[in-house]
Amino acid sequence: MTDALAHGPEVLDADLTDADPEEVRDALGRGGPWVLRRCRLAALDLSGVDLTGAVLDRCDLAGVRLRGAVLDGVAVEGGSLAGADLTDADLTDAVLFGADLSRARLVGARLTDTAFRDCRMIGADLTEMRSLAVTFTVDGCSLALARLADAALRGWRLERVDLSDADLSGADLRDTVFTDCALRGTDLTHARLTGADLRGADLGEITPDTPAVLRGAIVSTEQAADVCRALGLQVI
Repeated sequence: MTDALAHGPEVLDADLTDADPEEVRDALGRGGPWVLRRCRLAALDLSGVDLTGAVLDRCDLAGVRLRGAVLDGVAVEGGSLAGADLTDADLTDAVLFGADLSRARLVGARLTDTAFRDCRMIGADLTEMRSLAVTFTVDGCSLALARLADAALRGWRLERVDLSDADLSGADLRDTVFTDCALRGTDLTHARLTGADLRGADLGEITPDTPAVLRGAIVSTEQAADVCRALGLQVI
């Protein structure tokens, strides 16, 4: 099953889903950087594999285990990492474009200078992220239902990000700018929002609890009027 990897580093249309995971890890650990196009590696245990600089073009990696994997500089273009386990993986300088990372586990992952663009990340777990001295990018992504509790996002600029029903409890969102973002049903309990610019965000339903949750944030005149109405105040 690993014959397709014997003549690398560019592999097209290989189905490795029934291959021996250890043989695949060994093969991928030699040579490279790999270019895998339209390949299937779904549900394989590739924990600890070194894919530095690899290109994964429209590959099916749904449910793959990449715990502790080295993915520095990886380029992921389309394809699926839905349900993938990337716990403690190193994705420094990686770029993921148009990929499906729904329900992916990125717990403790190193995301320094990592870019997620137009990715589907519904229900992804991004807790306990490491090395946030340099922030990663999540432009145009859906992070609905994602877990970002206690995330350090101070000063970020988020554009076209759907955070509906996401868990941002305890997150540091000071001075963060939300442009064309959705915060409908987002859990912002105990989040720090001083200086956060929410004028470009859809705040969803405004309730009497909203003012306390958004304390210190910057809102538009229209949003402020909605908050006043939720408090039973008459806006003239």
